[in-house]
Amino acid sequence: MCAIFGIIGEYKKQEALEAFETLGHRGSDERSILEGENYFLGVHRLAITDAYTPSIQPLCIGGMTLLLNGEIYNYQTLADELGIKTQSDTLVAHYAYQKWGDDFVHHLRGMFAIAIVEGDKVKLFRDPFGKKPLYYTVGDSRLIFASELKAIHRLKPLDFDRKIITQYLSFQSPITPYTFDKNVKQVGIGGSVIWDKKTLEIEENIFYNPLETPTIFHTSTQATQAIETTLLESVKLRLPQEQKCAVLLSGGLDSSLIASIASRYQQIETFCIGYEGYENYDERPFARRVAEHIGSIHHEVIFTREDFLATIKEVVEILDEPLGDPAMLPLYHLMKHIKQKGFKVVLTGDGSDELFMGYKPYKEFYDLEKASGLQFKNWLKNYFKANFSMHKEWEWYKRIFEETTLFRSSAEVFTDRQQNRLLRMNVSDNHSLKIIEKYQKAFEQSQRTSPIEWYSFLDLKVMLGEVFLRKLDRMSMAHSIEARSPFLDKEVVQSVFACDPALRLTPNPKALLKIIAQTYLPQETINRKKKGFNYPFVTWLEESGELDVIARIQKKMHLFNESEIAFYVESAKKGAFQQHIFVLYFLCKWWEKEK
Repeated sequence: MCAIFGIIGEYKKQEALEAFETLGHRGSDERSILEGENYFLGVHRLAITDAYTPSIQPLCIGGMTLLLNGEIYNYQTLADELGIKTQSDTLVAHYAYQKWGDDFVHHLRGMFAIAIVEGDKVKLFRDPFGKKPLYYTVGDSRLIFASELKAIHRLKPLDFDRKIITQYLSFQSPITPYTFDKNVKQVGIGGSVIWDKKTLEIEENIFYNPLETPTIFHTSTQATQAIETTLLESVKLRLPQEQKCAVLLSGGLDSSLIASIASRYQQIETFCIGYEGYENYDERPFARRVAEHIGSIHHEVIFTREDFLATIKEVVEILDEPLGDPAMLPLYHLMKHIKQKGFKVVLTGDGSDELFMGYKPYKEFYDLEKASGLQFKNWLKNYFKANFSMHKEWEWYKRIFEETTLFRSSAEVFTDRQQNRLLRMNVSDNHSLKIIEKYQKAFEQSQRTSPIEWYSFLDLKVMLGEVFLRKLDRMSMAHSIEARSPFLDKEVVQSVFACDPALRLTPNPKALLKIIAQTYLPQETINRKKKGFNYPFVTWLEESGELDVIARIQKKMHLFNESEIAFYVESAKKGAFQQHIFVLYFLCKWWEKEK
C-alpha cells in the first residue's frame, strides 16, 4: 500500500478527489475511497503482498477505520500471536491495535505510515526510521493528512516559510516536523500525532530508540554472529513472495552483500547505473563482477548529460520541497528503467554506512574529538575565531575549541558561519545545533557517551531519515516501486547498537560487515576501497546554463549576498564546494517552479 489520504471535517467532494488523485503514482494497481458527511478517506494501492486479493482499505471494522501505507514484514508471526488467519498485513495491524492500543506500533517490524480514525479522533503513526512519509495540517476544525505534500497543497496552497531555508542549507532538507510550508508538518520519525478537533498531541520517538539497547557484544565473534543472523532474516522477510525482485547493485560492499544474501533465497535481477565517458565515476565493472559471482540477471543503465537534464525537469515536478542530494537524479533514472522491466519491489543497501561507520569523516571527527581535552587551548580558540576560513576543517576546530558539539550529521553542508555570510538574514553560531537539539537531548538522556554512537544515532535520524530515505521514497514511488532496505530493520539495528562501540569504528573500515561478507562475496569486493557516489553534475549544470536559475531567483527574491553567490559558483566550476552549489541550485530550481 503506497498512498494514504484523508480529510476529517468539512470538504468539497470534487476538490477532495482532485487532491487524492495527485498521489496516484504511489500506487497504480487500485484506488479505494470511503466517504461520509464529515470525512473523506482514500488509498492508492501498489499490490505486492496478497496481490491478487482486492484491497480491503480503508479498513473499517467496529467504528474504527485504518489506513496503512507500507509493509509489515512480521505480519504472519503477529497473526499467529493474535490467533487470526490472514494474508493481509493491514488486517493484522487492525487487530494489533485492538489488542495493544497505541502500543501496537512497538510490535510492528516494517516500514509504515498509519492513520487510525475513530469518530472525530485521528491518530497518525510513522515507522522508526522514517521510511514512509506522512504529512498533516490542522485548521478550521478539520485535519488533512497525506503521503505527500502535493495532495495537501491542492487544497491549501503553499505558505512559504522563509525560516526553513537555514534548515535546508544546513542539512539538505527540512528537519521533521517542519516543512517549507508554515501550515503543514510531518509526523515525527518513529512518532505519532493525535487530534480530536479540540487538542493536538505530538509525540516524537515514542517507540524503538536504539540507544536503549544494552551493550552485550564485546568481541567481533559475538557481534558478527548476532548481526549476520538478524540480517539474513531481514533480507528474507523483505523478499516478495508474489513478485520478482530487483536489487540495486553498485559493486560496493553494502549493496553487494544484500544482493548476495537475496540470491541465496531466490533468483534476483540486479541493476547498476554508469556514466559513459566518465570512467572515474563508473562502478559498472565492479557491479558486473559481483553479479557474475552471485549468478544474478544483471542490467546496466547509462546516465548521460541528456538524461540528466531531462530528469531534472521531471524530478522538480515530483518533489514538493527541495532536496539537496544530487544522487536523486540518477536514482530516478534508474528506477524508471527498473519499472520498465516490470518490477514493483527493489532492495537497497541503505543504512550500512551509518551503522557500520563507513564514512571516512567519522574517523576524522573521532580523532579531532581528542583535541577538546587540550589543557592550554585558549590561544587556539582565539586564533580560529579571528582567522575565518570557508573550509569545513576551520569550522570543526572552532567547535572543538569552543567546546560545542562537533558532529552535526553527515548531511551537513553549509555551516552557520557560511550561511551568515550567504544569506540576507542573521544566522547565529550554533543555529544548526538548535535544529537537531531534540536528538542531542535524546542521546544525553540515554547516558551513552561514545562519540561513535552519537555519530551513528544522529545519522540514522538526519542523514538517513531526512535525506537518503526521503530521496529513496520519492524517486522509487514516482514509478510505483517499493524500495526496501534490509539494514534498516529493528532487529538488525538493535544487534549493531548492542556492540561495544570500539568494534564499530576500527582502522579497517566496516570490519564487522567485512567479516560477515567473507561467506558471500569475493575478496576483491570486500577489500575494495570505498568509492563515494559521484558524477559530473556540476559540469553538466554549468555547460547547460542550468546554474543561471540562481541569478534569476536572486533577482526576484534577494535571498543572498551577491559576492557569496559568485564565490560558490566560481568555486564549484573549479571542483570545490560542489555539494554547496547543488543545494543552492535545487532550492532555486524548486522555487522557480513554485512561483
